[in-house]
Amino acid sequence: MLTTVITSIITAFGTALVTALASFLMQERRMRFEFAQMRTEFMAEQVARQLLEHPKWKRRSFEAIKYRLGGFSDEELQKILVRAGAIRFKDSEGKEYWGLIHRNSEALNS
Repeated sequence: MLTTVITSIITAFGTALVTALASFLMQERRMRFEFAQMRTEFMAEQVARQLLEHPKWKRRSFEAIKYRLGGFSDEELQKILVRAGAIRFKDSEGKEYWGLIHRNSEALNS
């Protein structure tokens, strides 16, 4: 009887230990992946901001930005641009341009 109780306790403890370890390892892997994604997006925001702060251009076409910041879908890249402080403009032909809000404040009044 005592050996059955001890065996049950050891089995329960072993199962709990294996489960806790597996859970910890899975959580660590997920956190590393999420950190890498956040770092990638943060760096993309920095690059977008630098592109839009170039003294030669107040606005850049979406195609030019997408060429320089490859690897993102159009929607993802638009979100990155907004987080970088950019706003969208469209010309009469519907072509999309992006510029930093503080460099294009005069265009907001029209």
